[in-house]
Amino acid sequence: MTVRILVTGDLHIGRRPSHVPEVELAERTSPARMWEAIVSCAITERVDAVMLSGDIVDHDNRFYEATGPLERGILRLAEADIPTYAVAGNHDWDVFPRILNLLETPQFHFLGQGGHWEETHLERDGKRLLRIVGWSFPARHVRQSPLLEFPYNADPNIPTVGLLHADVDAPTSEYAPVRLPELQSHNLSLWVLGHIHKPEYWSSETGAHVLYPGSPQALSPNETGVHGPWLIELEGSRSVLCRQLPMSLIRYEQREVDLSGIDTPEAFDTRVNEAVFAALKNVVASDRSPELLSLRIRFVGTTPLYGRIDSLARQLSDLKRSHGGVQAQIDQCTNLTRPAIDLDELIRRNDPAGLLARTLIALEQNKINPSLNTLLSDTATCLTNLHVHPTYLALVDHDPVPDREMAREILIRQVQRLLEAICRQHAEPEESTL
Repeated sequence: MTVRILVTGDLHIGRRPSHVPEVELAERTSPARMWEAIVSCAITERVDAVMLSGDIVDHDNRFYEATGPLERGILRLAEADIPTYAVAGNHDWDVFPRILNLLETPQFHFLGQGGHWEETHLERDGKRLLRIVGWSFPARHVRQSPLLEFPYNADPNIPTVGLLHADVDAPTSEYAPVRLPELQSHNLSLWVLGHIHKPEYWSSETGAHVLYPGSPQALSPNETGVHGPWLIELEGSRSVLCRQLPMSLIRYEQREVDLSGIDTPEAFDTRVNEAVFAALKNVVASDRSPELLSLRIRFVGTTPLYGRIDSLARQLSDLKRSHGGVQAQIDQCTNLTRPAIDLDELIRRNDPAGLLARTLIALEQNKINPSLNTLLSDTATCLTNLHVHPTYLALVDHDPVPDREMAREILIRQVQRLLEAICRQHAEPEESTL
């Protein structure tokens, strides 16, 4: 018999998608609205169960904001005779137990409270159709693998789904680190994981299939690609079919635009418009289009316009293109182009331009001498201090922590700009004085 379940995780009810220009769209794309859409989808698809893999609530201080939507959705599912199975993640480890106490329905099953593995069964007409095993975060940080104490084997008669919030192949993680081979070695039908917002699926011919459903509603420019819940069909202990339902109303994407040979502002505008329209057409061709395509553009290539790219890019915030009902915006531009200068000639000079040229080549080739090593270390330290400063915490909460590689990339861009400015000054004719 085929069992159909709808799975999702990392909803983060209480948060709002970032870099959304219109207040009304920001409200319509909130995780709470996505949860309502997922509930409606589960009812329409007549699934046998809904499973939640943790971090459904953003933080414990979002308790009151999240309780209403979550409770309404679970009760709607219960009225449709669809049970909900959930585990807690690092964000909602102490919130889910409180919500559980408010729900008056036997159709909601919170598994693994306190960091103890627990199993239950999905039954229909007294017959067991599916076994679910789950583990929940007992605290905000868990540094050991929950699989060290995993007590279950597969049931050869019915499919078994493992529900777990964990960090795969990140051994130093503070968020329940597990290894992919370790997960696949347990002969379950499927692991449904939470924590990572990017969807990812690993199939296995001999062991358990592993799925990160990811955030159903994309929440930041770091969460690129297609997002939405997953429809799972299980038949027997080994047959597993997984299909993502692209329901996110926002699509964040990154695009690289090559400006090689571009030497006028008009040509720059044409190249950018071509790139945006190509991105729009690609999104519209997908199964279910979002309402907003938010683009981050990386300019590359060698161009005489190098020194003007930042100024030209600032005007792109006003660019609005639409196609097939999808609106595009440019959220951010990064200038990774190279100035049109001859480094081979400059490195032979014993002046500031020559010193900068040699520094640039050393940074690009990662040939770090002692003085550059000190510069890199100092830069990385300054960036880290800014990243953790209380003033900026709300802005960098989901950005990567600065490291030496990030410092090297920033220094490359700064040296390029300084070198291009010096060369441009030397190339400009001096004003004659009378």
